[in-house]
Amino acid sequence: MMFEFADVAISLLGVLAARPDAEMPLPCRVELLDAQGVRALDPVQWDGLAINALEDNPWLGRQMVLAGLDAYGGEKGFRALALFRRGTGELIGFLPFRTIGLGGWSIGRPALNLYQVGGIPLIARDQAQVAMLALLGVMSDGKGLPRHWLFPHVVGSGPFAVLARSIGKRLGLELSLATPYSRPFLTHEAGDFASHVAEVIGRKRARDIERNLRRLEKLGRLEFERVSDAEMVARRVEDFLRIEASGWKGHKGTALLSSRTDTQFARAAFGGTGEASGLATIDSLLLDGEPIAVSINISAGATLFTPKCAFDERYRKYGPGMALEYKVVEAFFDQTEHRAMDAATTVDGHAVEGLWGQSREMGTLVIGPRGPATTMLAAVLERYRATKDTFKKALGRG
Repeated sequence: MMFEFADVAISLLGVLAARPDAEMPLPCRVELLDAQGVRALDPVQWDGLAINALEDNPWLGRQMVLAGLDAYGGEKGFRALALFRRGTGELIGFLPFRTIGLGGWSIGRPALNLYQVGGIPLIARDQAQVAMLALLGVMSDGKGLPRHWLFPHVVGSGPFAVLARSIGKRLGLELSLATPYSRPFLTHEAGDFASHVAEVIGRKRARDIERNLRRLEKLGRLEFERVSDAEMVARRVEDFLRIEASGWKGHKGTALLSSRTDTQFARAAFGGTGEASGLATIDSLLLDGEPIAVSINISAGATLFTPKCAFDERYRKYGPGMALEYKVVEAFFDQTEHRAMDAATTVDGHAVEGLWGQSREMGTLVIGPRGPATTMLAAVLERYRATKDTFKKALGRG
């Protein structure tokens, strides 16, 4: 089901036409969809938008969104803004969202779950100005939608944030980045793996990891494996789930296998379904053909995201998790399909920082009408995080 913002193109053109420095964008049709309408979106167009997005974000791609809807049954209150190019009907923007209440505010927020760690809307790269103008336009208009929005896990200096600030300013919106944190990021900047080892990892640490690899080789046949075939990906997802559940996460009840709905989501989001599949590749360190460490990778555009990894704790003294990460970095420099890797973390201090050597500032992009209310909302988020961090430290001391 859908509701069309029929006059969005006309009203926004009028806003910008009054400004001599404004560019006149092509018209854009905006539709408000419920879960049924999202499921009915053209799969080819949705997948194409995700591949050619202004900023890579697999978490709002078809595979992830449908997996979340199926696993968590969250259709109530679920809506989405879908942007279509007039004349062609091409899908050029997509934002699933929910409306939440926070301290008296009615706030729009991307419809994510714990395992979807990117709130950047899908915006067509070649129609970015048009799509962003329409998206921010209906937000600033305030008719039928929240006036304030939170976009978690956004790259502070990324294309989406930069363009949103530029267009939002012209529409009377205020934008700020709250609750910042650093996320490990890897590019081909070093040129090749040997140079990366010398410049980033360091020869001493590399020798320690390679020594552990040799120790593992004495236990049996050691192999690095990368699979993308659907059948093998599904098999390795099961291996990952088993290994994760056998370790400390399983003992604490936080492993994906600890929850029926989490298990369902993981199998569909990472392993794929008949409706949506093909994003994941799985890297494994095999000992005599059996995985002792597994890393799940999700591809989006030119970026490979690495949201999940686990190792068999029976081999902890050999450092299999770090050994696998070392081989993953080596494999990254041996290929050209992906220009970057994103660790998909949500807090500072991830273990791969020392292996990757690069990072990006992340945070929650706060968007709302220019004025004290939006400024206050950003401050509230900062205070909430500070309180949460203090509580965690207190529990740690206890």
